[in-house]
Amino acid sequence: MNGDDELTLRRGLHPWERALLESCGLYLVGGTVRDILRGAPVEAIDEDYLVTGIGLDDLAGILERFGTLNLVGRSFGVIKFTAAGGRTVDVSLPRTEFSTGPGHRDFDVSFDPSLPVERDLERRDFTINSMAFDLGSSVVVDPLGGREDLDRGLLRVNRDDSFREDPLRMLRGAQFMARFGLAVEEGTRACLRRDRALVASVSAERIRDELTKLLVLAPKPSAGFVFMHEEGILEIVLPELDRTYGETQNEYHPDDVFMHSLRSCDLAPADIVLRWSALLHDVGKKDRKQVVGGRTVFYRHEQDSARMAGEILGRLRYPRETQSRVAHLIEHHMFNVTDEWSDGAVRRFISRVGRESVGDLLALREADGRSRGDEAVAAQNERIRARMRRIAESDAAFKIADLAVGGREVIDALGIEPGPGVGAALKELLEVVLEDPRKNTREDLLAILREMGKKK
Repeated sequence: MNGDDELTLRRGLHPWERALLESCGLYLVGGTVRDILRGAPVEAIDEDYLVTGIGLDDLAGILERFGTLNLVGRSFGVIKFTAAGGRTVDVSLPRTEFSTGPGHRDFDVSFDPSLPVERDLERRDFTINSMAFDLGSSVVVDPLGGREDLDRGLLRVNRDDSFREDPLRMLRGAQFMARFGLAVEEGTRACLRRDRALVASVSAERIRDELTKLLVLAPKPSAGFVFMHEEGILEIVLPELDRTYGETQNEYHPDDVFMHSLRSCDLAPADIVLRWSALLHDVGKKDRKQVVGGRTVFYRHEQDSARMAGEILGRLRYPRETQSRVAHLIEHHMFNVTDEWSDGAVRRFISRVGRESVGDLLALREADGRSRGDEAVAAQNERIRARMRRIAESDAAFKIADLAVGGREVIDALGIEPGPGVGAALKELLEVVLEDPRKNTREDLLAILREMGKKK
């Protein structure tokens, strides 16, 4: 729908908004308007503003009466404003951008308070993000038909050279289509295919941020990854995952490695560690595939997958903690706690993987099982979770730091110097109390140490 249309905001105006409307035009813009039209909850909508007919200094003068300002984006005509007790929002003047090179910073940006709001909207990425809501008149300004595209479930770029201006928009489009259930307009798809090689010029940090949004915000991230595979983007961004396409498995897996991984990702909780873990938990299978006794097997694939996941997340500049947690979950995801396991065996498992990882491992196990049609895994997990919770919440020791004695007692009891021998003795004591938690007392452990000393 080109032109203007009315919209109800679903909240009252803030005092600072009313103050601005007395001096200038004030609009909600971009994804804010898209999400209002989608019916997203008010509290979940990030609000971005555009003002017209006022200079930057006068704008700052009004806003500072109602909150604090951050002028870090002043050269681009952007003020970060935090109202008293409110969220931080961007308040911008209309601007134009002209691409001067292939990089996302290669732009000539100029802002002008007298520029029509339509000019600012036209510079944006997709039509659904190129609408403005006039807070003075309650009218939607929609020069490119974004509202109609949103109603039709269509993702369309604003112009033919949009991806050349900023290649990251290809990944952004993938996450938008997955988050909002959109189909990609054919002209947009053709532009993407033409320009896909430019994705290689995008910084790892920016790719990471878009993949994070896809994984955490999309109900089914698989839609975005399938699209990127079909259009040749995934082989540039995540070649390790892309190469698993068509890699058949065995009788326990109806899907190839690629689709199994995507289904697992969809079924995992919307947490960045769990969704990366589910997406990459089998990424090492391709190089571990072999036929043994007529069956296809992937022995020790979890070790390769964990290593590769760490490398991928490191390349994408994720925090080290995220890298290590994902790799840890993948390395230990091939477990099956049965009723035949003794409590001691369960305690050893908890000790090996860490009490803090048990819940995440069970969530990964459930997503993995359900992705291949094993609906019984949820009930199994509940039994395992209840048993592990009972054991984990006991006074049992699960790591060396939980022991009733420490390194000094070992040195004194065994008459040894500080060094590897101390750690070895503590590990032996931990094995004892994992089997029988009642022995985790100072008296019992010192007695065991004395016996160890006699055997030296």
